[in-house]
Amino acid sequence: MKVLALDYDGVIVDSVMDSLFVSHNAYLKVYENTKKKNFGCKPFTFQNWPIIKEKYKKEIEYYRSLRPYIRGATDYGLIQKLMEEGRYIKNQQEFDEYRQTADFDFQNFHDAFYQARREAQQESFEGWLSLEPPYKEVVRGIHKFVQEGIKVMVATSNRREYIARAFPPKYYNIPIDAEDILDNRFGEDKSSQMHHIFEKYNVDYRDIYFVDDQLAHLEQTHELGIHVFLAGWSYATEQQKRAAQDKGITVIEKEERFYSQIKDYLIKK
Repeated sequence: MKVLALDYDGVIVDSVMDSLFVSHNAYLKVYENTKKKNFGCKPFTFQNWPIIKEKYKKEIEYYRSLRPYIRGATDYGLIQKLMEEGRYIKNQQEFDEYRQTADFDFQNFHDAFYQARREAQQESFEGWLSLEPPYKEVVRGIHKFVQEGIKVMVATSNRREYIARAFPPKYYNIPIDAEDILDNRFGEDKSSQMHHIFEKYNVDYRDIYFVDDQLAHLEQTHELGIHVFLAGWSYATEQQKRAAQDKGITVIEKEERFYSQIKDYLIKK
């Protein structure tokens, strides 16, 4: 048996606008007394969102430039803080060092982030889905792998209930069962999630194939003997891609190559 595990944000869907929308609203709630606020100090709504995107293009691009360094939900709040401070981060090391030293209420932001996401979904589930469109070629590839008998799972720091609700045919039409979505309850460390796959399906680590857009997650799991791939079609920087190649991690540059490149690897193994 072979298992293909996929990260969700940045691999299956482009969720950068969802994370911006939700993290901004959560940040305003946690730091309501902060003197300087991003995006005019106003919460995002589905009504003002088109205006926000047009008015704050520069700020949104700055947010997007920091997205490659995210490891978990609280890091989205750190991006909001960096934006507020006008600080520039050049690489993962600088971001990790900032995380260690920043005066930041991680727990309250964590709770506020997921509450803000629930509120957005309750207001308009279809509106929320529009913030994180799927990568169509990846969805097509998932269908092919499932038809060929490959076990396809999701390994994410997101939450199962949000993801599973988007998978039915009326929305993304992704043939992955809810029980095969390993979320942050299985640990935000992807090695813990891979270990769960190892135990649940009694497969060797060498029979697990894992795709993520975060190089640090791939480095962790590569040590287990898992075949790992960097999703080059989403947020990974050129620096991260070069570092991945130097470490023997395969980079899939375009989503159009998602199926064929992994398929070739499966055949060789």
